[in-house]
Amino acid sequence: MLTKRTGYHRIIGAATAALLASVAPSYAADLGGDCCADLEERIAELEATTARKGNRKVSVQVSGQIHTGVLFFDDGDESNALVTDQDNTASRFRFIGSAKINPEWSAGFWLEVEVDVSASNLVTQFNDDVVGAGGALNLRQANWWIESKQLGRITVGQGSPANDDIILADAAGAGPAAFADQLIGNSLFFRQSNGVITNLSSGIVTGGSLDTARRNLVRYDSPIFQGAKFVATWGEDDFWDVAIWYANKLGDFKIVGGIGYSQDTDGFAPSLRTEEFKGSISILHEPSGLFGSFAFDRREPARVHEALDYYYFNGGIVVPKLLPVGKTVFYGEYANGQGFGGQNPAVAGNNPAAANGFASGIVLDAELTIWGFGVVQHIPAAEMEIYALYKTFDLDARTTNQGALDLDSIDIVYTGARIKF
Repeated sequence: MLTKRTGYHRIIGAATAALLASVAPSYAADLGGDCCADLEERIAELEATTARKGNRKVSVQVSGQIHTGVLFFDDGDESNALVTDQDNTASRFRFIGSAKINPEWSAGFWLEVEVDVSASNLVTQFNDDVVGAGGALNLRQANWWIESKQLGRITVGQGSPANDDIILADAAGAGPAAFADQLIGNSLFFRQSNGVITNLSSGIVTGGSLDTARRNLVRYDSPIFQGAKFVATWGEDDFWDVAIWYANKLGDFKIVGGIGYSQDTDGFAPSLRTEEFKGSISILHEPSGLFGSFAFDRREPARVHEALDYYYFNGGIVVPKLLPVGKTVFYGEYANGQGFGGQNPAVAGNNPAAANGFASGIVLDAELTIWGFGVVQHIPAAEMEIYALYKTFDLDARTTNQGALDLDSIDIVYTGARIKF
């Protein structure tokens, strides 16, 4: 006599055998006779080639961009072309992770590395393969954060201060080419009208970069209210800054911008101690496509250098359907910087100015004027922007050794593309 358990087992066994018999021919047709061996081999191959997360709690995203182009320049005596990484927004890759703790709280991390082999802001007439101070690989972000929907976010580690990118407001999409921070060709050396090379570049006015550098810090971001948020950071014995950021749409107008203040005493040299007030705003009228942007920077060193006053304007039009691949942005720009925001140019490297009979001494005052225009073509299907731009740099400077200088302008054309992934 069969027990109840034995009966169940025989029924299940018979059903399983019948099911396998019915599907076996289709597996054999798809995968060959030894289906399990093929499946195991394929699984092993996928495991060997697929990036895997360390755990199932944290969601990880990999993203980044490649951004390169060709820099053509004419300094009044020499003209040439260089292939560079576009340093206004250089190539990079990042890993961003996040996890929900509960409905109110979440946590995560941000790790980002910049790849910058031939930096557009560092190349000169004498060196076309210059990497940044951190090398070809430059750590941008390495931090963790914890966030409350009601209270905001705290970030700890290497990251962006409150004022990072605050002069770069862009409502129209001109950004890959039109930047308030002049990081294309700003290390090219000016020549005197007699052709003698100097050791002066536009970077002596802007201090190399107008942006607020990333560093080790503690950062607080408030929740967003009506398009605005408050940000404050502190770090590195001692740097601190505060900012208000805004992004919103009011009727037919898209508005983005921010304003901030910082103090930096992190550094033994007095020339590295600064107080800075800066910001930007960009407005796009969506029906017409007309837009305009304004940025400013007031940087006051504790001593040694004159204060820097810098203003930047751009404006133009967005044409939605000039080409079927995406919108086209046409713009013109103007900038003026006065003062001396940089270091003593006598220490500039990669420049044979002294051998050519030029020794500037110390810059007493300087004024930089920039104007230009360009076009940006957006290709959303490829997450890509292609652009071309023209700029001219004019510098008036007075030095201890040379007095007032008669300098030729520097003209540049840059064509490039950025593709995001």
